[in-house]
Amino acid sequence: MPDDLPAGLVLVDVKAELFKSLGHPARIQLLEMLADGPVAVSRLRDDTGLEPSNLSQHLSLLRRQRLIVPSRRDGRLFYELASPEVNVLLAAARSLLGTLLHTSRLTLSPLGEAANQDAIR
Repeated sequence: MPDDLPAGLVLVDVKAELFKSLGHPARIQLLEMLADGPVAVSRLRDDTGLEPSNLSQHLSLLRRQRLIVPSRRDGRLFYELASPEVNVLLAAARSLLGTLLHTSRLTLSPLGEAANQDAIR
């Protein structure tokens, strides 16, 4: 790391790259599929419906970000999450989205009630 760059700035950049790597629905789906343990590439392909070349690109990006790791068993290629923290991140995202959705519903609820009252009149 160059001496003229603040450590915090570099960390922010690394975090931004991590979140960019999570910025595609197919990659989130792949990570969710790996949450319970290793999965064969053939199953990832079948369950996602992704073309092999597209699947390979997504897996490659997740590997470069060190979110997943490959392994071979009985001549088949498997992938698994690189660490339990990936699962923690996915769970945190689900929790946050649930909170945001709940908050949105509460915020929109008075608007819906007002529309219903107008329709009754």
